[in-house]
Amino acid sequence: MKIRMLRAAMLVACCIAWPLAATSRTKLAPGDVEAGRALALQACTGCHVVQPDQRFKPVFTGPPHPPDFKDIANGPHVTAASLQHHLKNLPTVPQQPSMANPDLTNKELRDVVAFILTLRDSAVAPR
Repeated sequence: MKIRMLRAAMLVACCIAWPLAATSRTKLAPGDVEAGRALALQACTGCHVVQPDQRFKPVFTGPPHPPDFKDIANGPHVTAASLQHHLKNLPTVPQQPSMANPDLTNKELRDVVAFILTLRDSAVAPR
């Protein structure tokens, strides 16, 4: 009887621990917002409005118009994971008018994404 209860308890523990372990592996590491802002201002302002008071206005204005970072942050279904996936999977040599892969390190990617997500309007639910 004790062995059955022990087995049942172990089974329940495994059923609880397994999804938690999978979630912890897939959870994204947070990025450094200030480092992401600095990198975006340095590397992305040629095409995007990174923040309204940036020193330089975009040189490439389209068509199509590259979205402002605030518009990206407030887009439907935008998450840290979706932004990272999108940026990481852009082609190195894109078909016009698509964006080229910025070839960021994993840390730079997390930093830029963390910065972009700070630009969300407060009415947009956190993701």
